[in-house]
Amino acid sequence: MSKSAAPARSGPLRRALGWVERRPLLVLLVPTALALGAVAGLTYLAGTERLDRAERHIHPIWLVLCLGGELLSYTGYVLAVRDTARVDNGPKLSFGHTLRAVVGGFGVFAATRSTGGFAVDYWALRTAGADRDGAVARVLALGALEYVILAPAALCSAIALLAGDEDVSLGLTLPWLAVIPGMLLAIWVSSPKRAREYANPGDGGRIRLAFAHSVAGLSILRSMLVAPPREHGLGFVGAALYWAGDIACLWGALAFFGNPRLSVPALILAYATGYVLTRRSLPAGGAGVVEIALTFALTWFGLPFVRALLGVVVYRLFNLWLPIGPAFAVMPSIDELRRDFDEAERLAEEQESQEAKSG
Repeated sequence: MSKSAAPARSGPLRRALGWVERRPLLVLLVPTALALGAVAGLTYLAGTERLDRAERHIHPIWLVLCLGGELLSYTGYVLAVRDTARVDNGPKLSFGHTLRAVVGGFGVFAATRSTGGFAVDYWALRTAGADRDGAVARVLALGALEYVILAPAALCSAIALLAGDEDVSLGLTLPWLAVIPGMLLAIWVSSPKRAREYANPGDGGRIRLAFAHSVAGLSILRSMLVAPPREHGLGFVGAALYWAGDIACLWGALAFFGNPRLSVPALILAYATGYVLTRRSLPAGGAGVVEIALTFALTWFGLPFVRALLGVVVYRLFNLWLPIGPAFAVMPSIDELRRDFDEAERLAEEQESQEAKSG
């Protein structure tokens, strides 16, 4: 019997976290404070006078691209979630069910869950019939699917910058060459023979369990890659739309303050550098962290600091804060999902306890 993906018992700390996370309006103060603190610190570095000058030259039409980019990003992520869920006879999620989970995961739950928006993906998979290990593996496969699109795009952008005449530090481009051995290692470890062995945690500890789940997730992704395009092509299309829409939103936010003067490869690489971890996987939606990382990443690729800061602030309004409104609209559905999830977890714990006693 494999160990579960979640703790078997709920301790005081877990119960306290659950109590807090069930009050998203209260917890929302934390990411708000983090984001405001990060912006305040960056504003101090930039200087208010330079910010005032930059704010006098705005182009509101680019906000349409910001909104359209995020809508495209949402649509793509819904396609990616549904396609990843059904790999290897997995649960089939309806479009509406997936859309509610995605909206909740990108909005208020991304901002208020300690595990980020992926927690909602896990809930959706569990309530759709996936067991614990299967749900965790599919969530990890979904995360890997994101990087299967973004990492090669960043690698190609790095090669284009290296081959071109742009003045970009080698320290920002050469590290992305590590994508090549990383992909080869993922292919090697997820081969059917090795995956069967490594995806079984046996009686190992937490590290062994985490490794087993990771291999299982890579195995699911491999199944998607080797399948005919008509079977799982929508998953890759969805992941590509997700990144393309979000990068378009960033470009629109930068263009809101005038021509960013960044080439497409530089924009993609700056974005990927600022998003080493995705917004959906970071606690509190990456509030504070993303603002700082992305601002400096854009600066490293040649954008003036003030322009980078202002653009990132506008981008995060669409990327993190705007989705919180629709997320509250689906809160009743998400609360119902949480209750179903808690009940499924309780039944799973009872079954595991009975199996342990009988064993």
